[in-house]
Amino acid sequence: MDASSPVAAAQGASPFSRAVSGAGFFAGVLLVAPHALLTSLPLARAGWSAAGLVAFLWLWGLAMAVSRRGLAFGLTLLGFSPFLFGAQAYVYPGVAFGLLADVAALAFCWRNAGRDAATPGRAGPTGALLAALAALALGSTLLLPWARFWQELSLFGPGGFFAAMAFSPADAPGYALAGAWRLAIFAVLAGELARLDFPDRFGCLIRGLVGGLLTAIVFGLHEHFQGDHYLLHYRFTSLFANPGWFAEYAAVAAPYLLTLLAGSGWRRRGLAALGLALCGAAMVLTLARAGWIAGSLTFFAAGWLYFRENRFVHFRRPYGHLPTLAVAGALVVGIALWGAGRELSAVSRPINALLAQRVDNFTDSPRPALFRSGLLIAAERPVFGMGFASYARHYPVLLATPGAWLNRYGDARAEVFETPHSLYVQLVAGLGVAGLFVWLAMAGRAGWVLWRRARDYASLPDAAMLLSLAAFHIYAFFQEMFYVPAILFLLFIPLARAMALEVRAARQGRAGRADRTGWVGAAATGVALCGILAYGLDIGLGGTAARLGLYDWLPPGDKVVFEGFYPPEQGRGRTFRWSAGDAVLLVPPGTGSLTLSLAAVSPTEATFFSPAGLWATVRLDSRPVTLTLPVPEAGGGRAVPLFLAPARTYLPQAVSGAPDPRRLGLAVGVPGDH
Repeated sequence: MDASSPVAAAQGASPFSRAVSGAGFFAGVLLVAPHALLTSLPLARAGWSAAGLVAFLWLWGLAMAVSRRGLAFGLTLLGFSPFLFGAQAYVYPGVAFGLLADVAALAFCWRNAGRDAATPGRAGPTGALLAALAALALGSTLLLPWARFWQELSLFGPGGFFAAMAFSPADAPGYALAGAWRLAIFAVLAGELARLDFPDRFGCLIRGLVGGLLTAIVFGLHEHFQGDHYLLHYRFTSLFANPGWFAEYAAVAAPYLLTLLAGSGWRRRGLAALGLALCGAAMVLTLARAGWIAGSLTFFAAGWLYFRENRFVHFRRPYGHLPTLAVAGALVVGIALWGAGRELSAVSRPINALLAQRVDNFTDSPRPALFRSGLLIAAERPVFGMGFASYARHYPVLLATPGAWLNRYGDARAEVFETPHSLYVQLVAGLGVAGLFVWLAMAGRAGWVLWRRARDYASLPDAAMLLSLAAFHIYAFFQEMFYVPAILFLLFIPLARAMALEVRAARQGRAGRADRTGWVGAAATGVALCGILAYGLDIGLGGTAARLGLYDWLPPGDKVVFEGFYPPEQGRGRTFRWSAGDAVLLVPPGTGSLTLSLAAVSPTEATFFSPAGLWATVRLDSRPVTLTLPVPEAGGGRAVPLFLAPARTYLPQAVSGAPDPRRLGLAVGVPGDH
């Protein structure tokens, strides 16, 4: 038998390592399958378009699971798709992309299930570090209010609880639970992608990424200047809900355009040049200064490939093309000068004035204050953090709590954001210094594996993945990538490639090299176990709350706290908030009665529950209803949770194509809320 064959490698693996590998596989399936089913339910009920999308995604996953040709097409579509879902995690596009990732992961798991016996147990340092990071994120959910979660589960059922969690904005505890679960699912997706028995899997993904990026740019430029699209903005957005998010997508995906240079045909290289030109123009028009910094990496690499002798790409007469480039450059400048004087239909300023304003105000940004606030939150639990993706939940509590670091050194007048706008600050705040160290070790190891592969084999696709990994982490200084799942997904392609290269080395029987790196997995496992123990010792943040003199993890004061509600809005002379479906009102202790104003999109029934049971049932039609209800005492100085369950919800974007992508339950107003 060939010593480098998978079967030989499997026979060389110990029974314990094979058992660990099998347990990890089934744990991954148990993470992904319920998430996929529970995501499908609220989307299928949201409207015909959403139900059609759910059906299409499941059929797409089935095709990848049972057909090799379907797998090739499905992987290309997976790479193509992120720009269609460019929105934050808790709205319709973000939740739909979560289902797409679920279905893809399940399809890969199905294809890999029969191959477990032929797979060695050692996954390599990158996979071990990614697993440790996912374990830390999931373990940090022990800091969430699980007592209240169990109450919500019993009242709303698994489907209602999950839907509210998936659509909860960033300041709700459910958002952190959804974020940790999503990170773990992406880790499963990357691991199973790495193990697929399909040699061209990364080639299919890259072709999809290139096609998706060019499609997004062409469509976006058309809509940007035409002026009749609801997403029209004076900054370039394409289909993304935010120009900065599109800039992230473009900067991280742009390196894959370089793979078009690998062919010797003029069509491929012409498409590469056109794609890079379009990508550069789009990134400039986003006016995202971080995008200019991170995106420039691709263009420096393109210049290096063109003018320097290298093993990746060979141009016969690179300097002989300078006259052509000069003419093209003059043409581009001329078009730019023509376009600079044009006024976009959404604003009354020409493009050149907008560019000049962004350049002049390059350092004018709220980010330094946000970075500081995130680090002050991390200071409460610096080693393992306050819980993954929990910045927005902790900010108002710690800002109002005497003795907290944020209260002492933060700025109460600063504008409030849902994220600290830096992936590294979010990691320190959520998973502490330990989590940041594991993340950097994972990214560094993956980068080293990709660099070595690109160098030794002159592999331009691997070089492009390395550049994408670097662009992601450069942009991560200025933006928090967990917030937009479609962009976070782009990180897991180079991670999966690095893991695949490590698995290949293990299958080829390189035991000596695996033994030299085995300590990485042991250290990562130790960090994860220590973190989970630390979270368990402070379960529900009980110890931290006691240290700060808090009965509940809520801002001190006499205001009602909304969990599972979107930010306040003004309408008909009053302030109200839309619930994301099932939600919770936390009423301060000692409140004898509560006056609420309720409204709904269409006639429905709203049911309120208190810890004692059914609290009230209200029928709503098209007119707002105001009612006053007594509030039971919770005792012990604790807030009283009142659980709100509307009979139906409404998702405007899925039903009518309206620009509102939120899941709307009830509009609730409380006097004194701002």
